[in-house]
Amino acid sequence: MKIGNILIYGMGLMGASLSLAIKKKFQDSKVTGVVRSFSSKKEGIEKKIADEVYLEEEFLNSNSWNTFNLIIFSLPVDSTVEKIQRIPDDYNGFITDLGSTKLEIISAVEKKFQTKHNYYSSHPMTGSEQAGLSYASDDLYENRLCILTSPQKVSLESVEFIKNFWEILGMKTVEIGAVDHDEILSYLSHSPHIISSLLAIWAFENKKVQKFTEISPLPIIGGGFRDMTRIAGSNPEMWQAIFSTNKENLKKALINFQNGLNDLISELDKDSKNFWIEYFKKAKNSKSEIYKI
Repeated sequence: MKIGNILIYGMGLMGASLSLAIKKKFQDSKVTGVVRSFSSKKEGIEKKIADEVYLEEEFLNSNSWNTFNLIIFSLPVDSTVEKIQRIPDDYNGFITDLGSTKLEIISAVEKKFQTKHNYYSSHPMTGSEQAGLSYASDDLYENRLCILTSPQKVSLESVEFIKNFWEILGMKTVEIGAVDHDEILSYLSHSPHIISSLLAIWAFENKKVQKFTEISPLPIIGGGFRDMTRIAGSNPEMWQAIFSTNKENLKKALINFQNGLNDLISELDKDSKNFWIEYFKKAKNSKSEIYKI
Protein backbone atom coordinates (compact mmCIF):
# COMPACT_ATOMS: atom_id res chain seq x y z
CA MET A 1 0.00 0.00 0.00
CA LYS A 2 1.48 3.34 -1.09
CA ILE A 3 0.11 6.66 0.13
CA GLY A 4 2.41 9.47 -1.01
CA ASN A 5 2.05 12.81 0.75
CA ILE A 6 0.43 12.76 4.19
CA LEU A 7 -0.67 15.74 6.26
CA ILE A 8 -1.00 15.36 10.03
CA TYR A 9 -2.75 18.47 11.28
CA GLY A 10 -1.80 18.60 14.96
CA MET A 11 1.41 17.13 16.36
CA GLY A 12 0.81 16.44 20.02
CA LEU A 13 1.45 13.00 21.45
CA MET A 14 -1.03 11.28 19.13
CA GLY A 15 -0.11 13.11 15.94
CA ALA A 16 3.64 12.94 16.49
CA SER A 17 3.50 9.24 17.39
CA LEU A 18 1.42 8.61 14.28
CA SER A 19 4.01 10.39 12.15
CA LEU A 20 6.77 8.17 13.56
CA ALA A 21 4.66 5.05 12.99
CA ILE A 22 3.98 6.08 9.38
CA LYS A 23 7.65 6.76 8.75
CA LYS A 24 8.41 3.23 10.01
CA LYS A 25 5.69 1.38 8.08
CA PHE A 26 5.28 3.60 4.97
CA GLN A 27 8.87 4.50 4.19
CA ASP A 28 8.08 5.86 0.73
CA SER A 29 5.61 8.40 2.12
CA LYS A 30 6.31 12.00 3.01
CA VAL A 31 4.77 13.33 6.23
CA THR A 32 4.03 17.00 6.81
CA GLY A 33 3.09 18.08 10.33
CA VAL A 34 1.29 21.22 11.51
CA VAL A 35 1.94 22.54 15.02
CA ARG A 36 0.74 25.48 17.13
CA SER A 37 3.96 26.76 18.69
CA PHE A 38 7.47 27.63 17.53
CA SER A 39 8.96 25.42 20.26
CA SER A 40 7.01 22.42 18.94
CA LYS A 41 8.14 23.20 15.40
CA LYS A 42 11.78 23.41 16.53
CA GLU A 43 11.55 20.14 18.46
CA GLY A 44 9.72 18.39 15.64
CA ILE A 45 12.43 19.34 13.16
CA GLU A 46 15.30 18.47 15.53
CA LYS A 47 13.85 15.05 16.37
CA LYS A 48 12.81 14.41 12.76
CA ILE A 49 9.24 13.68 13.82
CA ALA A 50 8.05 14.54 10.31
CA ASP A 51 9.66 15.35 6.99
CA GLU A 52 8.37 18.92 7.18
CA VAL A 53 6.91 20.82 10.13
CA TYR A 54 4.93 24.04 9.78
CA LEU A 55 3.31 26.45 12.16
CA GLU A 56 -0.39 26.61 11.43
CA GLU A 57 -0.19 30.13 9.97
CA GLU A 58 2.74 29.11 7.77
CA PHE A 59 0.88 26.08 6.48
CA LEU A 60 -2.32 27.95 5.67
CA ASN A 61 -0.34 30.63 3.82
CA SER A 62 1.98 28.40 1.82
CA ASN A 63 0.43 24.98 1.22
CA SER A 64 -2.35 23.58 -0.87
CA TRP A 65 -4.57 20.91 0.66
CA ASN A 66 -4.64 19.21 -2.71
CA THR A 67 -0.95 18.31 -2.55
CA PHE A 68 -1.76 15.64 0.05
CA ASN A 69 -3.07 12.16 -0.65
CA LEU A 70 -4.16 11.68 2.98
CA ILE A 71 -5.18 14.28 5.56
CA ILE A 72 -5.36 13.31 9.25
CA PHE A 73 -6.74 15.73 11.85
CA SER A 74 -5.08 15.11 15.21
CA LEU A 75 -6.87 17.90 17.04
CA PRO A 76 -9.49 18.46 19.74
CA VAL A 77 -12.97 17.74 18.38
CA ASP A 78 -14.03 21.39 18.20
CA SER A 79 -10.88 22.27 16.23
CA THR A 80 -11.42 19.31 13.90
CA VAL A 81 -14.98 20.51 13.20
CA GLU A 82 -13.63 23.96 12.31
CA LYS A 83 -10.90 22.56 10.03
CA ILE A 84 -13.38 20.37 8.15
CA GLN A 85 -14.95 23.54 6.82
CA ARG A 86 -11.59 24.59 5.34
CA ILE A 87 -11.22 21.52 3.14
CA PRO A 88 -11.56 22.61 -0.50
CA ASP A 89 -14.63 21.33 -2.31
CA ASP A 90 -12.41 19.87 -5.04
CA TYR A 91 -10.16 17.90 -2.67
CA ASN A 92 -10.13 14.27 -3.81
CA GLY A 93 -7.72 12.59 -1.39
CA PHE A 94 -8.62 10.63 1.74
CA ILE A 95 -9.46 12.25 5.08
CA THR A 96 -9.75 10.99 8.64
CA ASP A 97 -9.34 12.22 12.21
CA LEU A 98 -8.39 10.92 15.66
CA GLY A 99 -11.37 12.45 17.47
CA SER A 100 -12.47 10.97 20.80
CA THR A 101 -16.14 11.79 20.22
CA LYS A 102 -17.96 11.40 16.92
CA LEU A 103 -21.40 13.02 16.79
CA GLU A 104 -20.14 16.57 16.15
CA ILE A 105 -17.49 15.43 13.67
CA ILE A 106 -19.88 13.26 11.68
CA SER A 107 -22.46 16.06 11.66
CA ALA A 108 -19.85 18.50 10.33
CA VAL A 109 -18.73 16.05 7.63
CA GLU A 110 -22.30 15.40 6.46
CA LYS A 111 -22.98 19.15 6.35
CA LYS A 112 -19.77 19.82 4.41
CA PHE A 113 -20.09 17.01 1.86
CA GLN A 114 -23.50 16.75 0.22
CA THR A 115 -22.39 14.13 -2.32
CA LYS A 116 -20.07 11.12 -2.30
CA HIS A 117 -16.85 11.88 -0.39
CA ASN A 118 -13.69 10.32 1.11
CA TYR A 119 -13.96 11.25 4.81
CA TYR A 120 -13.96 8.19 7.09
CA SER A 121 -13.64 9.02 10.80
CA SER A 122 -11.27 7.18 13.17
CA HIS A 123 -10.74 6.85 16.90
CA PRO A 124 -7.52 5.00 17.77
CA MET A 125 -7.94 3.67 21.30
CA THR A 126 -4.44 4.47 22.46
CA GLY A 127 -2.55 7.26 24.19
CA SER A 128 -0.85 8.10 27.45
CA GLU A 129 -1.29 10.32 30.48
CA GLN A 130 1.73 12.18 29.08
CA ALA A 131 1.05 14.98 26.62
CA GLY A 132 2.96 16.60 23.81
CA LEU A 133 5.32 15.89 20.98
CA SER A 134 8.18 15.18 23.41
CA TYR A 135 6.62 11.86 24.42
CA ALA A 136 6.02 10.57 20.89
CA SER A 137 6.56 6.85 20.33
CA ASP A 138 6.59 4.92 17.05
CA ASP A 139 4.83 1.91 18.63
CA LEU A 140 1.93 3.76 20.30
CA TYR A 141 -0.57 2.37 17.79
CA GLU A 142 0.61 -1.24 17.66
CA ASN A 143 -1.75 -3.96 18.93
CA ARG A 144 -4.45 -1.47 19.84
CA LEU A 145 -8.05 -0.98 18.68
CA CYS A 146 -9.19 1.66 16.20
CA ILE A 147 -12.91 2.47 16.07
CA LEU A 148 -14.12 3.59 12.63
CA THR A 149 -17.28 5.64 12.02
CA SER A 150 -18.98 6.18 8.67
CA PRO A 151 -20.68 9.46 7.72
CA GLN A 152 -23.44 9.31 5.15
CA LYS A 153 -22.27 9.13 1.51
CA VAL A 154 -18.73 8.03 2.38
CA SER A 155 -17.11 6.16 -0.50
CA LEU A 156 -16.36 2.46 -0.23
CA GLU A 157 -12.86 3.22 -1.52
CA SER A 158 -12.10 5.47 1.47
CA VAL A 159 -13.55 2.94 3.93
CA GLU A 160 -11.21 0.26 2.58
CA PHE A 161 -8.24 2.63 2.38
CA ILE A 162 -8.47 3.97 5.94
CA LYS A 163 -9.18 0.52 7.38
CA ASN A 164 -6.12 -0.91 5.63
CA PHE A 165 -4.03 2.07 6.72
CA TRP A 166 -4.68 1.41 10.41
CA GLU A 167 -4.22 -2.32 10.08
CA ILE A 168 -0.81 -1.87 8.42
CA LEU A 169 0.15 0.27 11.43
CA GLY A 170 -0.66 -2.72 13.62
CA MET A 171 -4.17 -1.87 14.81
CA LYS A 172 -7.34 -3.95 14.92
CA THR A 173 -10.46 -2.20 13.61
CA VAL A 174 -14.19 -2.20 14.35
CA GLU A 175 -16.95 0.01 12.96
CA ILE A 176 -19.34 1.69 15.41
CA GLY A 177 -21.88 4.40 14.57
CA ALA A 178 -21.48 7.89 16.04
CA VAL A 179 -24.38 7.69 18.53
CA ASP A 180 -23.29 4.32 19.91
CA HIS A 181 -19.63 5.35 19.93
CA ASP A 182 -20.20 8.37 22.13
CA GLU A 183 -22.40 6.49 24.60
CA ILE A 184 -20.01 3.53 24.89
CA LEU A 185 -16.96 5.76 25.31
CA SER A 186 -18.70 7.77 28.04
CA TYR A 187 -18.54 4.54 30.09
CA LEU A 188 -15.24 3.04 28.96
CA SER A 189 -13.06 6.15 28.55
CA HIS A 190 -14.54 9.53 29.44
CA SER A 191 -16.23 8.91 32.83
CA PRO A 192 -13.17 7.04 34.16
CA HIS A 193 -11.11 10.22 33.66
CA ILE A 194 -13.56 12.22 35.76
CA ILE A 195 -13.69 9.51 38.43
CA SER A 196 -9.89 9.22 38.51
CA SER A 197 -9.52 12.99 38.87
CA LEU A 198 -12.17 13.13 41.58
CA LEU A 199 -10.43 10.33 43.47
CA ALA A 200 -7.12 12.21 43.50
CA ILE A 201 -8.74 15.47 44.67
CA TRP A 202 -11.02 13.71 47.20
CA ALA A 203 -8.07 11.94 48.83
CA PHE A 204 -5.72 14.92 48.89
CA GLU A 205 -8.32 17.25 50.42
CA ASN A 206 -8.46 15.03 53.53
CA LYS A 207 -6.43 16.92 56.16
CA LYS A 208 -4.82 13.80 57.63
CA VAL A 209 -3.80 12.62 54.18
CA GLN A 210 -2.08 15.98 53.66
CA LYS A 211 -0.43 15.92 57.08
CA PHE A 212 1.04 12.43 56.95
CA THR A 213 1.92 12.63 53.24
CA GLU A 214 4.05 15.65 54.08
CA ILE A 215 6.02 13.89 56.81
CA SER A 216 6.27 10.46 55.17
CA PRO A 217 9.56 9.63 53.37
CA LEU A 218 7.57 7.86 50.63
CA PRO A 219 4.01 8.18 49.30
CA ILE A 220 1.39 6.52 51.52
CA ILE A 221 -0.53 4.86 48.72
CA GLY A 222 -1.79 1.40 47.94
CA GLY A 223 -1.46 -0.12 44.52
CA GLY A 224 -5.16 0.39 43.87
CA PHE A 225 -4.92 4.16 44.42
CA ARG A 226 -1.85 4.38 42.20
CA ASP A 227 -3.54 2.45 39.40
CA MET A 228 -6.83 4.33 39.63
CA THR A 229 -5.29 7.82 39.65
CA ARG A 230 -2.72 7.30 36.88
CA ILE A 231 -4.89 9.07 34.29
CA ALA A 232 -5.68 11.98 36.63
CA GLY A 233 -2.52 13.57 35.23
CA SER A 234 -3.77 13.64 31.63
CA ASN A 235 -3.87 16.70 29.37
CA PRO A 236 -6.48 19.10 30.87
CA GLU A 237 -7.22 20.99 27.63
CA MET A 238 -7.73 17.80 25.64
CA TRP A 239 -10.12 16.29 28.18
CA GLN A 240 -12.10 19.48 28.62
CA ALA A 241 -12.70 19.47 24.87
CA ILE A 242 -13.77 15.82 24.96
CA PHE A 243 -16.20 16.39 27.83
CA SER A 244 -17.74 19.44 26.16
CA THR A 245 -18.73 17.35 23.13
CA ASN A 246 -20.21 14.42 25.09
CA LYS A 247 -21.95 16.10 28.02
CA GLU A 248 -25.31 14.34 27.90
CA ASN A 249 -23.82 10.86 27.73
CA LEU A 250 -21.35 11.73 30.49
CA LYS A 251 -24.12 12.99 32.72
CA LYS A 252 -26.19 9.83 32.26
CA ALA A 253 -23.17 7.58 32.86
CA LEU A 254 -22.11 9.43 36.01
CA ILE A 255 -25.65 9.41 37.44
CA ASN A 256 -25.70 5.66 36.85
CA PHE A 257 -22.34 5.43 38.65
CA GLN A 258 -23.64 7.59 41.49
CA ASN A 259 -26.66 5.35 41.93
CA GLY A 260 -24.45 2.29 42.10
CA LEU A 261 -22.20 3.98 44.68
CA ASN A 262 -25.21 4.92 46.81
CA ASP A 263 -26.35 1.28 46.76
CA LEU A 264 -22.92 0.17 47.98
CA ILE A 265 -22.91 2.76 50.77
CA SER A 266 -26.23 1.42 52.03
CA GLU A 267 -24.77 -2.10 52.15
CA LEU A 268 -22.06 -0.91 54.56
CA ASP A 269 -24.77 -0.46 57.22
CA LYS A 270 -25.68 -4.13 56.96
CA ASP A 271 -23.99 -7.34 58.05
CA SER A 272 -23.74 -8.51 54.47
CA LYS A 273 -20.63 -10.65 54.00
CA ASN A 274 -22.29 -12.72 51.29
CA PHE A 275 -23.24 -9.57 49.40
CA TRP A 276 -19.61 -8.42 49.14
CA ILE A 277 -18.34 -11.84 48.12
CA GLU A 278 -20.91 -12.02 45.33
CA TYR A 279 -20.32 -8.36 44.41
CA PHE A 280 -16.59 -8.82 43.90
CA LYS A 281 -17.20 -12.02 41.94
CA LYS A 282 -19.54 -10.05 39.69
CA ALA A 283 -16.92 -7.30 39.33
CA LYS A 284 -14.27 -9.84 38.36
CA ASN A 285 -16.55 -11.42 35.78
CA SER A 286 -17.56 -8.01 34.39
CA LYS A 287 -13.92 -7.02 33.98
CA SER A 288 -13.13 -10.31 32.23
CA GLU A 289 -15.98 -9.75 29.78
CA ILE A 290 -14.97 -6.16 29.00
CA TYR A 291 -11.30 -7.10 28.60
CA LYS A 292 -12.26 -10.18 26.54
CA ILE A 293 -10.14 -12.49 28.71
